[in-house]
Amino acid sequence: MGLHLCYELAHSPETSEETATALLERLREGAERLRFDRMSPMLRFSGDECEPGTWGEGDPLEWFFKVSAHEAAADSPDPDYPRSVWANVAIGFVVHPGARCEAAAFGLARFPETVTAHPGDRPVETRGWHWHAVCKTQYASVVSDDHLIRCHLSLVELLEEAARLGFGVTVRDETHYWETRDTRRLVEEVHAMNRIVAAFAGRLGDQLPDHLRLGGSIVEHPRFERLEMGGE
Repeated sequence: MGLHLCYELAHSPETSEETATALLERLREGAERLRFDRMSPMLRFSGDECEPGTWGEGDPLEWFFKVSAHEAAADSPDPDYPRSVWANVAIGFVVHPGARCEAAAFGLARFPETVTAHPGDRPVETRGWHWHAVCKTQYASVVSDDHLIRCHLSLVELLEEAARLGFGVTVRDETHYWETRDTRRLVEEVHAMNRIVAAFAGRLGDQLPDHLRLGGSIVEHPRFERLEMGGE
């Protein structure tokens, strides 16, 4: 529960894997110039390697990258139709903007032409190279508003760099910063959602038995009680 920066990267079906890799390497070079706390090396997975497996096994940034290496299947009333399709090959990297902010995966993936589902094969909607990911930046505000702004804007700068390199870039920013470029709007949207989440968390905590304790980023906010009252 929270506000996300949602984005898609795309490239032509005619783009070779070598060209896609070179473009992503240039994007990673751009990421090195930004103030990310941590960044993975370039990653490449193919076939069954693209499935993330169990959380906690191996490098968490690699696991996070693999979670993004799938594509939602077309809506269908058929209960046997798969809800997502794992990529044939996924290339890219992961950045961690800073404390309390989620990591963000940047890459390109190529998907199979068809997926098998009863009663037969049906096409996957996406063709060519594609990437869809979300990053919840909201709880960077637990550190400070300035920290939130730094984390969110560093990701926006990286998406702008992707557009300059020729990626197709689509952004849906739940804080509305992408379309407004207004940091005050960014902070106001996050504060409003913090109040909503704090109010919900407070009510949930009131219902817990004495031996259980409510946890989560919003509870650790230094102004949690004030936020909780504001959310009423």
